[in-house]
Amino acid sequence: MKKIIIISLLNLILYSCSKEVIKTNEQEKSEINIDIKKVAQELFIDASILEAQGDVNNAIEKYIQANRIDPQAGISFTIAKNYFKQNKLSSALNYANEAVKLSPKNIEYLSLLAAIYNASNFKDSSTSVYEKIISIDSTNVNALFNLAENYESNRPKEAINIYKKIIQQIGPEWNVLVRLVDLNDRLGNSEETIKYFEELVSLNPADLNLQKILIDVYLKSKNYDKAIKKVDEALISFPDDLNLIEYKAMAYAQKGDLKSSSQEYIKLVKNKEIPFDRKINVGLSFLLQAQKDSTSIDFAKTIFEILDKDSTDWEVKAYLGEIAIRKKQDSIAINYFKEATKLAEWNAQVWIRLGGLLFDAHLYDDAIYFMQQAVEKFPNDFVINLIYGLSLSQNKEHQKAVEILRRALKINANDLTALSAIGYSLNQIKQDDEALFYLSKALNLDPNNLQIISIKALIHENRKEYLISDSLYIKALNIDSTNVLILNNLAYSYAERGIKLDEALKMSKKSVDAEPNNASYLDTYGWIHFKLGNYNVAKEYLEKAINIEKENATLIDHLGDVYFKLGDRKKSKELWEKAFELDHTKTEIQNKIQKGEL
Repeated sequence: MKKIIIISLLNLILYSCSKEVIKTNEQEKSEINIDIKKVAQELFIDASILEAQGDVNNAIEKYIQANRIDPQAGISFTIAKNYFKQNKLSSALNYANEAVKLSPKNIEYLSLLAAIYNASNFKDSSTSVYEKIISIDSTNVNALFNLAENYESNRPKEAINIYKKIIQQIGPEWNVLVRLVDLNDRLGNSEETIKYFEELVSLNPADLNLQKILIDVYLKSKNYDKAIKKVDEALISFPDDLNLIEYKAMAYAQKGDLKSSSQEYIKLVKNKEIPFDRKINVGLSFLLQAQKDSTSIDFAKTIFEILDKDSTDWEVKAYLGEIAIRKKQDSIAINYFKEATKLAEWNAQVWIRLGGLLFDAHLYDDAIYFMQQAVEKFPNDFVINLIYGLSLSQNKEHQKAVEILRRALKINANDLTALSAIGYSLNQIKQDDEALFYLSKALNLDPNNLQIISIKALIHENRKEYLISDSLYIKALNIDSTNVLILNNLAYSYAERGIKLDEALKMSKKSVDAEPNNASYLDTYGWIHFKLGNYNVAKEYLEKAINIEKENATLIDHLGDVYFKLGDRKKSKELWEKAFELDHTKTEIQNKIQKGEL
């Protein structure tokens, strides 16, 4: 018995000693774990401080160290969040996935992961994550909204159902309702959308924003009468709401009732709370509409006239000027643009518009006056220099025109209008070599330009370079065989030389038939008959020409020649003397007067 007891006691002692050693090891491990967690915790705190101070890069490094020492879902989530802020999507994705692996049902971690997938354009992956979130929490509005957004492109019907679920949970929310409208509109479910909103409005009749959404839906679905009715209902409770008035104006405009629309817009224009720029846009919208419906020009005019009474804004003057142009009231337009230039001297476009108007109205003196001022303010503006030069040329101030057009060509060396205009003016001051240089350059840019071909042909004709001039005229007729100017000029050239008179007569007849009141064409036709010996016919057409241009020396001179051939030398001398009095440069007329004969 004693032996057995001794052995048992020994076993008991050994067991006790063994147990004591094991306990000591566990304590040591626990102490080590505590130290590791403490280090990780300290690193996490240091990282949080750095993050708060804006030192994100160093913060991330410390977060990563903490995570290596003591991997935790929260630390991985924090690292992912910071990488996401820096748009380092690949790194953010790795740590977000790590956080979700460690805590797969944490909605905050899942939401970050889905957001990163979305930002990385991994729509399928983000969709899967949002679906997982909703399986955990079916009432999570953010996840529902984002999932619906992802469904919109490929699964629009499911997106609609989710958006409706959101509305049921949180009530009518603007962004959700707008998406519902757009989706249903895309699917052609406008009536369903309208019905849905009508039910919502009936439940919340005092909600003005909801009523406005419904009005917007009516407009988008082209239910204009319903939109107007709903606006009128809303105006009973909110009579001063300017948005409602604008909705009503829009409904009338889209319906095509511009008169009613303008009446509503006029209410807005007269309201002092509406910003001036917005009022300008109202008038401008009617002005733009005039391209489709000419009646809206008068509504635009009314709106801008109201604005003009209450302001001295140059834009209002300019738009009124544009309206006057469209109504073919050039003198009124010019006055408005003159006022606009006073109010906006710095605006080159206003000066250009004024100059263009004056030029088109053939008011060359005025155009020169205003463009001279404009060119001093904008010496390097090509269009201003061009209008100035063209106006001088049309006013027969060719020397000055050449100077200004040269300046324009320094700014834009390849402008066709400037090249042809300077060629014409140089020809008028007898600088034909330089004129031909510019005209040839212009013709290289536009080989089929009949106006340039015509001017160049005239120069060569005046220089008696008939082979060149005839070839140019024929080239022009090959381009356009019905061009009456070219037909007239070539016919006159043949008549002056006394060649191909039958052909010349046919060409001239086409010009006269096309423009029976053109004095130059009547003169050519009469002059060819003179060359053919048909003096009475020649007299008839030359007298018609002189009735149109009574002070034209060439026409009177030609008629004098006809009277001479008809035997009335007294009358012919009177006509020659009158012609020479009008143009003293015509020495050939002076010779006829002195000789008393042709």
